[in-house]
Amino acid sequence: MPKTIFLTCFSFVFLLITAKAQYINTDSLVIVEGVEFACLISDLDSLETYSPELLPNNFSQESITSGYLLSMFSMPGSGNVISKYGPRSGRMHTGTDIKMSKGDTIYAAFDGIVTRKKYYYGYGNMVVLDHGNNIETYYAHLSAYLVKEGASVEMGEPIALAGASGRATTSHLHFEIRENGKPYDSELVFDFANGKTRDKVAQIDNLAELQKELKPKGYANNQPVSQKYVVCPGDSLYKISRRTKTTIKSLCVLNDLRETSVLQIGQVLTVY
Repeated sequence: MPKTIFLTCFSFVFLLITAKAQYINTDSLVIVEGVEFACLISDLDSLETYSPELLPNNFSQESITSGYLLSMFSMPGSGNVISKYGPRSGRMHTGTDIKMSKGDTIYAAFDGIVTRKKYYYGYGNMVVLDHGNNIETYYAHLSAYLVKEGASVEMGEPIALAGASGRATTSHLHFEIRENGKPYDSELVFDFANGKTRDKVAQIDNLAELQKELKPKGYANNQPVSQKYVVCPGDSLYKISRRTKTTIKSLCVLNDLRETSVLQIGQVLTVY
């Protein structure tokens, strides 16, 4: 009898301890798409998950390629392309001009952070978005801003209104895609005629690779912006920055110069 009572009490205590150890506040659990079991909210900071439906064949858990990121981009606005990327009137046109009426809404091509929102030389009113992976998009000649500098925006969110500010002869959107600060032909990424990104984009690692892959097939008929510039008679850092659409500060940093440096004819400068 005493032995039976002892075993019964022991079993009861064991059950109490086990029940306490297994108790979890269900309010602290969260269901994450693609994960088999519910996880604690506190674990989310270290948990990286991606929807299996969106993953391309070249995806790895360690990184997301620029191609995968760009393949998810959406059109910044609707309209016909009226001026392509490439040489134009003796200077390099580093973007794609999309015809829009003044006041038409311009949308973020992808999630990002507003890193610039101001008037900038020939660009006029301009917004720049940083999308990560060293990818940026430029939206220029705007008539009004709809976002603040430093703000986070989502793909498809209105960010500005089209216009003709800066050096522009008609109302339109000047749109650029840059990687590591270097502009590339946005028609490598977008099939503007059909309003979508090109199928090949998701399969490449970066824009330089995409340029090499698609240019011979006729998707982009213009050369990428040269990374070097040879100083000509009458040139100054100001004139070169305007011609190559970069900044004096950037030219100085890349070429170990000061704003007061005297340039030599024939001197080769790194632009991007």
